[in-house]
Amino acid sequence: MTRLQPDDICHIIPNLADYSRELEKKTGRPLLGIACHACNMDERQLKDRLQDKQICVVPVTAGLGIISRFSDTVAAILTFLGCRATVADQTDVSGVAHAFAAGYDALMMADDHRFVAIDLHARQVTDNADATGRGFAAALDLMAGGIRGRDVLVLGCGPVGAAGAGLLASKGARTALLDTDRQAAVQVRKIVSDRYRTADITIEDDLETALSHNRFILEATPVPDTITGALVLPEMRVAAPGVPLGVSAEAAAMLGPHLVHDTLEIGVAVMAASLFCEPIRKKR
Repeated sequence: MTRLQPDDICHIIPNLADYSRELEKKTGRPLLGIACHACNMDERQLKDRLQDKQICVVPVTAGLGIISRFSDTVAAILTFLGCRATVADQTDVSGVAHAFAAGYDALMMADDHRFVAIDLHARQVTDNADATGRGFAAALDLMAGGIRGRDVLVLGCGPVGAAGAGLLASKGARTALLDTDRQAAVQVRKIVSDRYRTADITIEDDLETALSHNRFILEATPVPDTITGALVLPEMRVAAPGVPLGVSAEAAAMLGPHLVHDTLEIGVAVMAASLFCEPIRKKR
Protein backbone atom coordinates (compact mmCIF):
# COMPACT_ATOMS: atom_id res chain seq x y z
CA MET A 1 0.00 0.00 0.00
CA THR A 2 1.03 3.64 -0.44
CA ARG A 3 2.48 4.96 2.80
CA LEU A 4 0.33 7.90 3.83
CA GLN A 5 1.82 11.08 5.24
CA PRO A 6 0.38 13.01 8.20
CA ASP A 7 -0.75 15.79 5.84
CA ASP A 8 -2.80 13.22 3.90
CA ILE A 9 -5.03 12.47 6.88
CA CYS A 10 -4.89 15.43 9.27
CA HIS A 11 -8.16 16.86 7.91
CA ILE A 12 -10.24 13.69 8.22
CA ILE A 13 -11.43 13.61 11.85
CA PRO A 14 -13.04 17.07 12.03
CA ASN A 15 -14.64 16.69 8.60
CA LEU A 16 -16.17 13.19 8.69
CA ALA A 17 -19.79 14.31 8.86
CA ASP A 18 -19.29 16.92 6.11
CA TYR A 19 -17.50 14.40 3.92
CA SER A 20 -20.26 11.83 4.34
CA ARG A 21 -22.83 14.46 3.31
CA GLU A 22 -20.65 15.38 0.33
CA LEU A 23 -20.56 11.74 -0.75
CA GLU A 24 -24.34 11.57 -0.46
CA LYS A 25 -24.70 14.57 -2.77
CA LYS A 26 -22.33 13.02 -5.30
CA THR A 27 -23.50 9.40 -5.19
CA GLY A 28 -26.85 9.33 -3.40
CA ARG A 29 -25.34 7.39 -0.50
CA PRO A 30 -23.38 8.46 2.59
CA LEU A 31 -20.10 6.88 3.63
CA LEU A 32 -21.73 3.86 5.28
CA GLY A 33 -24.07 3.49 2.31
CA ILE A 34 -21.19 3.28 -0.15
CA ALA A 35 -19.58 0.58 2.01
CA CYS A 36 -22.87 -1.33 2.03
CA HIS A 37 -23.15 -1.00 -1.76
CA ALA A 38 -19.62 -2.39 -2.14
CA CYS A 39 -20.52 -5.38 0.02
CA ASN A 40 -24.10 -5.84 -1.24
CA MET A 41 -25.51 -5.22 2.23
CA ASP A 42 -28.51 -3.45 3.72
CA GLU A 43 -27.47 -0.18 5.37
CA ARG A 44 -29.90 -0.22 8.28
CA GLN A 45 -29.13 -3.78 9.28
CA LEU A 46 -25.38 -3.27 8.96
CA LYS A 47 -25.62 -0.19 11.18
CA ASP A 48 -27.44 -2.27 13.79
CA ARG A 49 -24.80 -4.97 13.55
CA LEU A 50 -21.84 -2.61 13.84
CA GLN A 51 -23.19 -1.17 17.08
CA ASP A 52 -22.51 -4.53 18.71
CA LYS A 53 -18.92 -4.78 17.45
CA GLN A 54 -15.76 -3.71 19.24
CA ILE A 55 -12.74 -3.05 17.05
CA CYS A 56 -9.24 -2.39 18.35
CA VAL A 57 -6.82 -0.36 16.21
CA VAL A 58 -3.27 -1.49 16.96
CA PRO A 59 -0.40 0.93 16.24
CA VAL A 60 2.59 -0.69 14.53
CA THR A 61 6.16 0.59 14.91
CA ALA A 62 7.79 -1.75 12.37
CA GLY A 63 9.51 -0.37 9.28
CA LEU A 64 9.36 3.42 9.03
CA GLY A 65 7.21 3.56 12.15
CA ILE A 66 3.86 4.98 13.16
CA ILE A 67 2.23 7.61 10.96
CA SER A 68 1.14 10.45 13.22
CA ARG A 69 -2.62 10.27 13.97
CA PHE A 70 -3.16 7.26 11.69
CA SER A 71 -4.58 4.95 14.37
CA ASP A 72 -6.68 7.73 15.89
CA THR A 73 -8.06 8.56 12.45
CA VAL A 74 -8.98 4.96 11.67
CA ALA A 75 -10.70 4.67 15.06
CA ALA A 76 -12.58 7.92 14.43
CA ILE A 77 -13.86 6.65 11.07
CA LEU A 78 -15.01 3.40 12.67
CA THR A 79 -16.74 5.31 15.48
CA PHE A 80 -18.46 7.55 12.94
CA LEU A 81 -19.80 4.42 11.22
CA GLY A 82 -21.25 3.21 14.52
CA CYS A 83 -18.60 0.76 15.77
CA ARG A 84 -17.15 0.82 19.26
CA ALA A 85 -13.55 1.47 18.29
CA THR A 86 -10.51 2.20 20.44
CA VAL A 87 -6.79 2.55 19.90
CA ALA A 88 -4.71 0.01 21.82
CA ASP A 89 -2.52 1.41 24.59
CA GLN A 90 0.27 -0.93 23.47
CA THR A 91 1.83 -1.40 20.04
CA ASP A 92 2.77 -4.31 17.81
CA VAL A 93 2.55 -7.83 19.30
CA SER A 94 1.55 -6.51 22.73
CA GLY A 95 -1.35 -4.61 21.17
CA VAL A 96 -2.52 -7.67 19.24
CA ALA A 97 -2.35 -9.82 22.37
CA HIS A 98 -4.34 -7.22 24.30
CA ALA A 99 -7.06 -7.08 21.61
CA PHE A 100 -7.41 -10.85 21.68
CA ALA A 101 -7.35 -11.21 25.46
CA ALA A 102 -9.79 -8.32 25.99
CA GLY A 103 -12.39 -9.96 23.77
CA TYR A 104 -12.47 -7.52 20.87
CA ASP A 105 -14.35 -8.71 17.81
CA ALA A 106 -11.73 -7.47 15.37
CA LEU A 107 -8.54 -5.50 15.06
CA MET A 108 -7.06 -3.23 12.41
CA MET A 109 -3.35 -2.61 11.91
CA ALA A 110 -0.95 -1.41 9.23
CA ASP A 111 2.76 -1.62 8.47
CA ASP A 112 4.67 -0.30 5.46
CA HIS A 113 3.25 -3.05 3.24
CA ARG A 114 -0.30 -3.91 4.31
CA PHE A 115 -3.24 -2.42 6.15
CA VAL A 116 -5.60 -5.16 7.29
CA ALA A 117 -8.68 -5.83 9.36
CA ILE A 118 -8.81 -9.18 11.16
CA ASP A 119 -11.99 -10.78 12.47
CA LEU A 120 -10.81 -12.46 15.67
CA HIS A 121 -13.78 -14.84 15.73
CA ALA A 122 -14.08 -15.91 12.10
CA ARG A 123 -10.31 -15.64 11.42
CA GLN A 124 -11.11 -13.57 8.34
CA VAL A 125 -8.66 -11.00 6.95
CA THR A 126 -9.74 -8.00 4.86
CA ASP A 127 -7.03 -6.04 3.05
CA ASN A 128 -7.36 -2.28 2.65
CA ALA A 129 -6.27 -2.41 -1.00
CA ASP A 130 -9.10 -4.76 -1.87
CA ALA A 131 -11.62 -2.81 0.22
CA THR A 132 -10.55 0.52 -1.29
CA GLY A 133 -10.82 -0.76 -4.86
CA ARG A 134 -14.28 -2.17 -4.24
CA GLY A 135 -15.41 0.93 -2.38
CA PHE A 136 -14.45 3.38 -5.09
CA ALA A 137 -15.85 1.12 -7.80
CA ALA A 138 -19.12 1.10 -5.84
CA ALA A 139 -19.03 4.90 -5.67
CA LEU A 140 -18.51 5.04 -9.44
CA ASP A 141 -21.46 2.71 -9.97
CA LEU A 142 -23.62 5.00 -7.85
CA MET A 143 -22.40 8.15 -9.62
CA ALA A 144 -23.25 6.53 -12.95
CA GLY A 145 -26.74 5.65 -11.80
CA GLY A 146 -25.87 2.02 -12.51
CA ILE A 147 -22.84 0.82 -14.41
CA ARG A 148 -24.37 -2.30 -16.02
CA GLY A 149 -23.82 -2.35 -19.76
CA ARG A 150 -21.73 0.81 -19.70
CA ASP A 151 -18.09 1.37 -20.66
CA VAL A 152 -15.71 1.86 -17.74
CA LEU A 153 -11.97 2.50 -17.78
CA VAL A 154 -9.74 1.28 -14.94
CA LEU A 155 -6.42 3.11 -14.81
CA GLY A 156 -3.86 1.12 -12.83
CA CYS A 157 -3.91 -2.64 -12.41
CA GLY A 158 -2.34 -3.02 -9.00
CA PRO A 159 -4.30 -4.52 -6.08
CA VAL A 160 -6.67 -1.53 -5.82
CA GLY A 161 -7.43 -1.39 -9.53
CA ALA A 162 -7.79 -5.16 -9.73
CA ALA A 163 -10.32 -5.20 -6.89
CA GLY A 164 -12.23 -2.34 -8.48
CA ALA A 165 -12.27 -4.08 -11.85
CA GLY A 166 -13.71 -7.17 -10.21
CA LEU A 167 -16.57 -5.29 -8.59
CA LEU A 168 -17.33 -3.44 -11.84
CA ALA A 169 -17.39 -6.74 -13.72
CA SER A 170 -19.74 -8.20 -11.10
CA LYS A 171 -22.12 -5.32 -11.75
CA GLY A 172 -22.10 -5.92 -15.50
CA ALA A 173 -19.82 -3.12 -16.71
CA ARG A 174 -17.90 -3.32 -19.97
CA THR A 175 -14.47 -2.78 -18.46
CA ALA A 176 -11.29 -1.58 -20.13
CA LEU A 177 -7.93 -1.84 -18.35
CA LEU A 178 -4.85 0.33 -18.80
CA ASP A 179 -1.51 0.05 -17.02
CA THR A 180 2.01 1.12 -17.94
CA ASP A 181 2.88 -2.54 -17.38
CA ARG A 182 0.69 -4.19 -20.00
CA GLN A 183 1.30 -7.61 -18.50
CA ALA A 184 -0.33 -6.45 -15.27
CA ALA A 185 -3.45 -5.56 -17.25
CA VAL A 186 -3.36 -8.93 -19.02
CA GLN A 187 -3.15 -10.73 -15.67
CA VAL A 188 -6.04 -8.76 -14.16
CA ARG A 189 -8.17 -9.39 -17.25
CA LYS A 190 -7.63 -13.14 -16.90
CA ILE A 191 -8.38 -13.21 -13.18
CA VAL A 192 -11.53 -11.11 -13.47
CA SER A 193 -12.74 -12.84 -16.64
CA ASP A 194 -12.35 -16.27 -15.06
CA ARG A 195 -13.98 -15.27 -11.78
CA TYR A 196 -17.00 -13.50 -13.25
CA ARG A 197 -17.24 -15.48 -16.49
CA THR A 198 -17.27 -12.39 -18.68
CA ALA A 199 -15.66 -11.49 -21.98
CA ASP A 200 -16.46 -7.79 -21.58
CA ILE A 201 -12.93 -6.88 -20.48
CA THR A 202 -10.49 -5.26 -22.89
CA ILE A 203 -7.04 -3.73 -22.64
CA GLU A 204 -6.16 -0.19 -23.69
CA ASP A 205 -2.65 0.92 -24.59
CA ASP A 206 -2.92 4.70 -24.89
CA LEU A 207 -4.25 6.98 -22.15
CA GLU A 208 -5.55 9.79 -24.32
CA THR A 209 -7.33 7.40 -26.68
CA ALA A 210 -8.82 5.43 -23.79
CA LEU A 211 -10.14 8.55 -22.07
CA SER A 212 -11.62 9.85 -25.32
CA HIS A 213 -14.24 7.10 -25.44
CA ASN A 214 -14.83 6.35 -21.75
CA ARG A 215 -16.87 8.59 -19.46
CA PHE A 216 -16.65 6.47 -16.29
CA ILE A 217 -13.15 6.21 -14.84
CA LEU A 218 -11.63 4.39 -11.87
CA GLU A 219 -8.28 6.14 -11.43
CA ALA A 220 -6.22 3.74 -9.33
CA THR A 221 -2.67 4.72 -10.20
CA PRO A 222 -0.04 5.93 -7.68
CA VAL A 223 0.94 8.71 -10.10
CA PRO A 224 -0.11 12.37 -9.69
CA ASP A 225 -1.90 14.22 -12.47
CA THR A 226 -2.58 11.22 -14.69
CA ILE A 227 -5.80 12.89 -15.79
CA THR A 228 -5.18 16.52 -16.77
CA GLY A 229 -7.70 19.21 -17.60
CA ALA A 230 -7.13 18.66 -21.32
CA LEU A 231 -8.37 15.08 -20.96
CA VAL A 232 -11.60 15.85 -19.09
CA LEU A 233 -14.71 15.45 -21.22
CA PRO A 234 -18.35 16.38 -20.61
CA GLU A 235 -20.30 13.88 -18.48
CA MET A 236 -17.08 12.27 -17.21
CA ARG A 237 -17.32 10.67 -13.75
CA VAL A 238 -14.13 9.78 -11.87
CA ALA A 239 -13.61 7.74 -8.70
CA ALA A 240 -9.98 8.16 -7.68
CA PRO A 241 -8.61 6.06 -4.81
CA GLY A 242 -5.00 6.62 -5.86
CA VAL A 243 -2.53 8.30 -3.51
CA PRO A 244 -1.34 10.78 -4.57
CA LEU A 245 -4.46 11.91 -6.43
CA GLY A 246 -4.13 11.02 -10.10
CA VAL A 247 -6.27 13.97 -11.17
CA SER A 248 -4.66 17.38 -11.66
CA ALA A 249 -5.98 20.42 -9.80
CA GLU A 250 -7.36 21.81 -13.05
CA ALA A 251 -9.09 18.52 -13.89
CA ALA A 252 -10.50 18.24 -10.36
CA ALA A 253 -11.99 21.73 -10.64
CA MET A 254 -13.55 20.83 -13.98
CA LEU A 255 -15.00 17.59 -12.64
CA GLY A 256 -16.35 19.25 -9.50
CA PRO A 257 -19.10 17.07 -7.98
CA HIS A 258 -18.30 14.29 -10.46
CA LEU A 259 -15.04 13.39 -8.70
CA VAL A 260 -14.82 11.17 -5.60
CA HIS A 261 -11.48 10.98 -3.84
CA ASP A 262 -10.26 10.41 -0.31
CA THR A 263 -7.17 8.97 1.31
CA LEU A 264 -8.69 6.67 3.94
CA GLU A 265 -12.42 7.00 4.62
CA ILE A 266 -14.04 4.79 1.96
CA GLY A 267 -11.43 2.06 2.31
CA VAL A 268 -11.83 1.86 6.10
CA ALA A 269 -15.63 1.87 5.78
CA VAL A 270 -15.56 -1.07 3.37
CA MET A 271 -13.10 -2.90 5.61
CA ALA A 272 -15.53 -2.55 8.52
CA ALA A 273 -18.48 -3.72 6.44
CA SER A 274 -16.47 -6.63 5.03
CA LEU A 275 -15.58 -7.87 8.50
CA PHE A 276 -19.19 -8.63 9.28
CA CYS A 277 -20.72 -9.13 5.85
CA GLU A 278 -22.32 -12.53 6.18
CA PRO A 279 -25.50 -12.48 4.08
CA ILE A 280 -28.16 -10.08 5.36
CA ARG A 281 -31.80 -10.35 4.47
CA LYS A 282 -33.48 -7.02 3.85
CA LYS A 283 -36.35 -6.27 6.21
CA ARG A 284 -39.74 -6.27 4.56
